Amino acid sequence: MPQEIARYNGIYGDHQAGVRYDYLQSQLIAPRQRLTDWGLKPHLHGNLFQLFFLEAGRAAFEAPARAALITPCVVVIPAGTVHGFTFSPQVKGRTLTLSEGLLDTILQATPDVLVELNAVHVLAEFSAEVPFADLLALAQQIHAETHADLPGKQLALNGLFKLLFVKLFRLLHHNRRKAASPNRALHYFREFQKAIARAAPFEKKIADFAQELKITPVHLNRICQAVKGRTALQIVQAHTLRRAHNYLVYTALPVSEIAYELQFVDPGYFTRFFRKQTGLSPGAYRARAYQAAGAPAAAQP
Repeated sequence: MPQEIARYNGIYGDHQAGVRYDYLQSQLIAPRQRLTDWGLKPHLHGNLFQLFFLEAGRAAFEAPARAALITPCVVVIPAGTVHGFTFSPQVKGRTLTLSEGLLDTILQATPDVLVELNAVHVLAEFSAEVPFADLLALAQQIHAETHADLPGKQLALNGLFKLLFVKLFRLLHHNRRKAASPNRALHYFREFQKAIARAAPFEKKIADFAQELKITPVHLNRICQAVKGRTALQIVQAHTLRRAHNYLVYTALPVSEIAYELQFVDPGYFTRFFRKQTGLSPGAYRARAYQAAGAPAAAQP
């Protein structure tokens, strides 16, 4: 068990990549001449957004729970998400990886799409209006444009990505009730998410976040309820709980060290928060996760 969650600056296995604002990678997942399954161990990319287009073959996805995938499918993975894959030798598909900065620029005029894509999604059901073949064709066009040296390359890529993201959004969009000012509300929600990621757990009150956004706490809560059906505090708690889960399940760090990594004022505060949210102590939660995975439980301090 590693002491830290594997983190890559570029694509899987790449520690050295200097990720610039316009970072973009397109890769094939080709069938392999081997008898056993292979895969990508749980890891994360701090500032990279990824799409996996799986055309055929068996596959499983872990983020955080492990689940079998039905191909064809599209897997949406936002930056900072711990995830892993297992592939059969016959798996076929492709991946697109781009920087968060590039993603923000492409979708700056459509924050509703940006917010929707800021969560893990597995799309295995397609419609007549948005078949898998159309999504795969766009991914293939992006691959071709990425590896060509033609005039207007960036403009072409931006256009292809916009069309791809709109089609994904249409698959994800299930009669969401629109807020009175959806673009503005979704912009505030996106900025709230970024502020949560920058702050230590409960370092700031909801009123502090609202003040940074230049809105009232009541307005911030209404935005969070409209976008995610949760209060602002529940969203802060869920973010902290998700990070705690990643450390407990994917590293062997002692609970006291995890509390330090998460910037809690002391391990006791972290344990009380975690027990209140899950009904289990961090050590018991980790032991149950190991038992479910068939792994021996690590000793807890």
